[in-house]
Amino acid sequence: MTWPDGGHANRFSAVPLVREAGVTKNDTTIKPTEKLGPHNQLKLAATRLAIVVATAVTLRYFYWRAMHTMNPAARVFFYAFLVAEGLSFLESLFFYFVAWNPTRYTRPAPLTGRTVDVYIPTYNEPVELLRETVLCAVNIRYPHKTYVLDDGNRAEVKKLAEEFGCGYIARVNGKHAKAGNLNNALQQTSGEFIVTLDADHIASPELIEETIGFFVDPSVAVVQGTQDFYNLDSFQHLVNWKTRAGWQQQELFFSVIQPGKDRHNATFYCGSPGILRRSALDEIGGFPTETITEDMHTSLRLQKKQWRVLYYNRTLARGLAPQTFTGFATQWQRWGQGSMQVLRAEKPFRSKDLTLAQKICYLSSFYFYWMSWIKLFMVVTPILSLFFGVFALVTDPLSYASYFLPYFCLNLVCSIMLQGGVRSFLISEYFNLLKMHVLIKTISGLFRGGVFKVTPKAQAAAARLAELALPAVIVAMLGLSLVAGVIRIEHVPRWGYFFWALTVNIFWAVVFMVTMGFVLRRSLERKEDRSGYRFRAHLDIPMRVSYANGHGPVTFENFARNLNRTGVSVTLEDSIVPGTNVDLELLLPDRTVRALGKVVRNHTYRVKGAMKISNGIRFEDIAPSDQDEISKYLFWQIAPKEGEVLRLTQASREGDQA
Repeated sequence: MTWPDGGHANRFSAVPLVREAGVTKNDTTIKPTEKLGPHNQLKLAATRLAIVVATAVTLRYFYWRAMHTMNPAARVFFYAFLVAEGLSFLESLFFYFVAWNPTRYTRPAPLTGRTVDVYIPTYNEPVELLRETVLCAVNIRYPHKTYVLDDGNRAEVKKLAEEFGCGYIARVNGKHAKAGNLNNALQQTSGEFIVTLDADHIASPELIEETIGFFVDPSVAVVQGTQDFYNLDSFQHLVNWKTRAGWQQQELFFSVIQPGKDRHNATFYCGSPGILRRSALDEIGGFPTETITEDMHTSLRLQKKQWRVLYYNRTLARGLAPQTFTGFATQWQRWGQGSMQVLRAEKPFRSKDLTLAQKICYLSSFYFYWMSWIKLFMVVTPILSLFFGVFALVTDPLSYASYFLPYFCLNLVCSIMLQGGVRSFLISEYFNLLKMHVLIKTISGLFRGGVFKVTPKAQAAAARLAELALPAVIVAMLGLSLVAGVIRIEHVPRWGYFFWALTVNIFWAVVFMVTMGFVLRRSLERKEDRSGYRFRAHLDIPMRVSYANGHGPVTFENFARNLNRTGVSVTLEDSIVPGTNVDLELLLPDRTVRALGKVVRNHTYRVKGAMKISNGIRFEDIAPSDQDEISKYLFWQIAPKEGEVLRLTQASREGDQA
């Protein structure tokens, strides 16, 4: 098949994004629907006011810095630090611009009678993981055809597809990785719309119904949903189950940045879960193969052709987030290198097909990766100052406080308001330091190609120290610099310039050392021993357990915990001897599941001062159909409830009406 190279007969110009609500009978343009209540209107107004004031105060600060703080003894250091501060604030300006006016959408009525293909590309993911993705994909309510796209050309995957009545499309050469796999499927299928799901992304049954109505607007090429995850104990999640306060590392992007970019038709297609119009893909020649981030690349090419990539802030599928630092780093390095490759290939800032606002939005995304070098310089600055006694500026304490503190505090307030609170902001900064040394390497994508690496999805060891060499060296140098700083401060006059300069640098050295120390500890300790994720919460699933011990038969009822399709646990005051065979009945809402199992472990823990024992049971004999019912219940009923702890995600949807 030869891809069209332009002149699409049904090409439409993108319609200006305006704020009137809804879709009218005679106007099929999908427009943002603003449904903010009084509280959220006040919050948005306060955030915008804070941004304006912070920007004015920042300009005042930089005028003072440039004109009145020169250190003649360290001119290069002075100018380098001044430039670094300016570039850091430029990142804040990009963030303020993007987040200024986020969009919200009311779901339009679904289009009927359309043909939809669901693509599940896979390479080497475990078949057990892929099975749950296929199971839920074929059970999406809207009529569709599901295809498994197997770049691994595995017999067991073909058998799985046949079991569920899916199409099976395999390749043997693997050319162009995921993009080539998707393009190969495009040549062999014919659906008017295409849903893409990663091999570990579990679709909600309403996925197509929620999104296909947006295509009533002929300018819409893609509808992208939120990327959410069901394993809330992953490396990139932090959840306090007692307070039900949850955070995950990509929340800011999907809850704040994507809705903001959507205002300017600069949002990203992120692969899974997204739905695309085939004719739009035809116009750009299919999924781009020149980079390892075909999703972002697809977005840019479509937007250059005046197609619209729309972001719908709803969780319509949940994936498996990386469980270890190695998986986390693999993912971010691929995204960063791919972004730089897109910049090199498409040269968006020279394009006449993008608006100024679109260029700013894309620049903010590329700039995020470049800022890792500035963050490194900021972390190294107190080390240089404390070791060598040289400082980036010269001023008196009162002047420093009167200029720096308003600048720093007001921009801090803006970031906190946009990121959903102090906790979210602090954790975001923690993770920015965590991935700093990974993102530094992604600049290589500007100069050469990269290899598409699949994010590890199964059991994995903790990170090796070699993977964290730069953070480890920085922590050690920060510790040594603190010793040097304490020695220096003992030999300078109290309350003079050098005393305060050393004090400020000691403060930042402590902040960076503690934060990066936690980074190292989390990365080196976090491993994944499980072959499959288990939902740990109290699931409200009654379970009857029967077994025989030395005193005769025992039967009791309790609730299931740590459940997945391969096993379960039951919490008791006493242990069941490992190796004991048990009969199980799980009372799902619509089905009773029966299984034979074996106790494989005991784990003792304390709850409110009382000792409890978790008895882990592996299913030894259970019908595959019963396993599938367990999977659907967990992913469609339990995962959405657990996801409600993600506060920034939930807050970004307040006022939406489905």
